[in-house]
Amino acid sequence: MDAPVLSTFILLAEIVVSACVYGLIWYAYTRGTFFRWFAYGVLAYEILFNISYMLAHFWGRVEPSSAELPPLAVGLAIFHGTFSIIMFLALIAFFLFASRGYARGDNFFRTHRSLTITFAVAWGIAVLSGVVFYFVLYV
Repeated sequence: MDAPVLSTFILLAEIVVSACVYGLIWYAYTRGTFFRWFAYGVLAYEILFNISYMLAHFWGRVEPSSAELPPLAVGLAIFHGTFSIIMFLALIAFFLFASRGYARGDNFFRTHRSLTITFAVAWGIAVLSGVVFYFVLYV
């Protein structure tokens, strides 16, 4: 099955968004400066494009139907959709807490190192599950 152009664009955009998320965290961790407005821009982009894309599929604009998909693809779709929404909500909270911490002069990501590592791993799982789902479905 051929991959829709929009699905391919969203996949590539999610990889870029993830690079931005990891870059923001790494820079703030190592240099002590959190680029709050850039982080909010990443969140806005994520809402406007990636989340709206997922919601459009959730509300029934899915092609092909789940009856036509192999069980692995259905399982991946369920996992990725659910886990990605959870991770997006976690990203909002994480960036808001980080923004407040850095505004107080606290290197939030360094102070909460275990939480930062846990978040980074979980974010990677959410993105990787999307990449695997794309390849199972279209390649």
